[in-house]
Amino acid sequence: MYKYVLTYFVLLTTLFSANSPRSSIIRTDFGFIDYANRVIVSRGTASIAVKESSRDQFKIVEKNLKLSKGEAKSHARNNLLDLIKIVNFDGRTVGEMMIQDPLTSSRIETLVGSAYQQGEIEYLERQEVAIALAIKMSGLAEVLVDASGHMNEGLSQSAYLMTRNSTSKVDRVSGIIIDARNIYHVPAMVPKVFNEEDKLIYGPRHYTRSRSINRGPMGYAHNMEDGNVKRRVGKNPIIVEAINSEDSTNLTISKIDSERLRDVEKRFGLLSNCKVLVLLK
Repeated sequence: MYKYVLTYFVLLTTLFSANSPRSSIIRTDFGFIDYANRVIVSRGTASIAVKESSRDQFKIVEKNLKLSKGEAKSHARNNLLDLIKIVNFDGRTVGEMMIQDPLTSSRIETLVGSAYQQGEIEYLERQEVAIALAIKMSGLAEVLVDASGHMNEGLSQSAYLMTRNSTSKVDRVSGIIIDARNIYHVPAMVPKVFNEEDKLIYGPRHYTRSRSINRGPMGYAHNMEDGNVKRRVGKNPIIVEAINSEDSTNLTISKIDSERLRDVEKRFGLLSNCKVLVLLK
């Protein structure tokens, strides 16, 4: 237990240190967390096992790839679990949530066991084999996202459809971009947006649980040319500026911009459809 807490503390310190880059991809020596594409990928390596046997007085070297692949995959699973522990959920890391709830910890360990192979098996020059394993954040969200506190599934499409359809395509707003390039913001699975009066503008009650799991409340990109921008917020998004992120995870926008978001939500249902993207430096 002590070893786990110490390892977790070191990883957590690395992730949230003041000098950490404002990136949608968090890299470690054994993999990465990609908040933009909602995937977690780890890598495990193992030396290619060598058996020496004697036949007719000659040594025969036999490479036992099956054993080595199994060992590399086991290392990749352990590394994947370590990566998951430092994922920023909502200001809390998944590791913190696992410590607080044994059932959550058990379910995440089961999730790691179902990780899929990412790419081809690598055979390295120093007689090693490397295997990459991955899980989608949607699978992790299925474990972590509460059933309560979200918009009712039946209400998510009704209110804005008539307004959207009566608006010409040229005038339709397709999404919301929050420009956070001038502040320090750590990407998260479920961040929130507040106004200057600390009033919640965008959070779980604005979208359904299924959208939170399958789409994620926010996308991330580093420039407007990123393909994730068009996929997430379309061709005609509005842009608002994040003026602060006091806890490094949740974003604050101005009161004027918060009114703009309320208006486009009423007309086009952008928040309820999670058509929100954060621009990072």
